[in-house]
Amino acid sequence: MSTLSDLDIKRELGKATLIYPFNESNLKGASYNLTASKLAWRIQDGKSAYDSSVNKIIIPSNSTILIQTNEAIWVSKRIAGTYHSKVSWVSKGLGHIGTTLDPDYIGNSLIAVHNHSNKSIELNPEVDTFVSLMFYYVKTKSSIPHTNDPGRPEILNQVQVSEDERRWLDAPFRKDQKLLRKKLKESDDFKTFKKDLLNKFSYLLTYILLLTVLVPSLYMYFYLDSNRMVLSENNWFNTLFSVLDKVIFLVFIGLISQFTNDVRRS
Repeated sequence: MSTLSDLDIKRELGKATLIYPFNESNLKGASYNLTASKLAWRIQDGKSAYDSSVNKIIIPSNSTILIQTNEAIWVSKRIAGTYHSKVSWVSKGLGHIGTTLDPDYIGNSLIAVHNHSNKSIELNPEVDTFVSLMFYYVKTKSSIPHTNDPGRPEILNQVQVSEDERRWLDAPFRKDQKLLRKKLKESDDFKTFKKDLLNKFSYLLTYILLLTVLVPSLYMYFYLDSNRMVLSENNWFNTLFSVLDKVIFLVFIGLISQFTNDVRRS
């Protein structure tokens, strides 16, 4: 397996990988940080760990809670993943996270988090990221269908899920790839992300086009120059040589102008 970098994740987003809601600031060099939702439950008594009066998830000392990620994800049969702890939270007392993402999975992720410290730890739902997801290309497409239902409802049977929480979990797009793709592509964050990505590509395209003209022109120019004694007898030689000279000059001017403008914009 090979790890997907941020560039790989960007390229696959909307195609072989879906993350909704998507926030580009959560994208790191080779991972994507997932956010806590308001759906969180204490293992000890099965009650909600979300306190609506302060809009926080409260993880009591020496206890374990289950947290649904705010993001619903889908990956194709040629992509898998692993979930990892964030050092910023582990250093405060939260336990290590280590679980897997099977190819072709769809839904929110249910993450178990343990507080090893002797004081409560608070998370801001829909704001704080608490787990990093790394993606990998598998060598061949998976042939075994994953067996985990979206959001792991079989595990949630041990906690008290309210009607509002159930409706949130049962939203159709969290279980249907086509609907999830539609939600992602219609989101403002994704549209902005794709627009910025296109602008960056357009920025590089200018250099690519100029270099595409420059390289063969230089090759032809030096070829003609090195074979001047033999080729100069042809009627077309001086005309072609002159044209190449002007093309090379104009392309160099174009490259310098483009580079200067880019430096000024930056």
